[in-house]
Amino acid sequence: MKIEEIFKLIEKENQILRENYIRNYTIKEEEFGIVLGSPYCYIYLIDNILIDISVTAWAYLLLNLIKNKYKINYLLLTHSHYDHLGGTFILKEYFKDYFNNLKIIGHSNISKVLKSQTAINIISDFNYKDSYEIYNILKDNELSQFLKFNNFEIDYLLEDSNQKIFDLKNLINKDIKVLFVIGHTRDSVSYYFIKENALIMAESMGVPNHKFNFVLPEFLTSYINYKDNLKFQEELIIEKKINNFLLPHIMYFTNFSDVKDFIKLSYYSLDLYVKKFIEYISKVGMNLNNFDLKLEEIFKYILEEIYIKYELTQPIYAFKANITAQIKTILKELI
Repeated sequence: MKIEEIFKLIEKENQILRENYIRNYTIKEEEFGIVLGSPYCYIYLIDNILIDISVTAWAYLLLNLIKNKYKINYLLLTHSHYDHLGGTFILKEYFKDYFNNLKIIGHSNISKVLKSQTAINIISDFNYKDSYEIYNILKDNELSQFLKFNNFEIDYLLEDSNQKIFDLKNLINKDIKVLFVIGHTRDSVSYYFIKENALIMAESMGVPNHKFNFVLPEFLTSYINYKDNLKFQEELIIEKKINNFLLPHIMYFTNFSDVKDFIKLSYYSLDLYVKKFIEYISKVGMNLNNFDLKLEEIFKYILEEIYIKYELTQPIYAFKANITAQIKTILKELI
């Protein structure tokens, strides 16, 4: 099957599921706090603290739902990807009359990313594509104003300086531990809310498919660090019996046994995924010197063997960008 045919098949399979996700966004109250969104993208509000903000159109929709109902004094960012921080400007500027005195907190490397024109171009492009899809599905003319990414500044930068855990209590007067978990990105952090026994880890432990029979691994900057930090977070989860396990996409968990099942599936999927990559990289003789020549061939294989087989719903442009980064990581660290 040609790659163009694969794209058409994927688009057809994804359309109904993604449209359903985007149409059915809600506010849901849980014991730990508020869940905003849908399996397309969840963001979480615990007390007056919002964790991540998604893309501009999604941010506008969700903030419009809660602007007269809840307070937001802090935005905690998990990492520098477009679907986690794209809507920050919407929160800080368009809703400043509702959420004033807002402070933004994130890893210091996010600040470096936001000063890179190459990174800004990618964030802007992907944010527009996702936001336009939301606008196109919902047919809401008001959303046409919220398709463009605008840059912003972080108020408090988290510096890891080789430490694994940082205490946020002195900064925002709440018992939250920051876990430095690079591997997905160079600025990935997880947030452990102690009182609520909730861990928000973005993609630092992978993202499940909607059937929960595969967890897509998300090591984009380092496989070694990703796997080490998967273990680091697993140890915390088991020690604290964390039952509120809050993912940004597809699903979240409020039962400890489900969390343990996720961890097992994440390890299984990671081993399977990397094995398939290494087998095919070896088969086609790919290396860093002929990377560009072999990339489309391997991308086609992964689309068929992973994306279609496990019915993933990540946009193809984001998936391809991730695959490109992962192959480079595997070539550098495992082959």
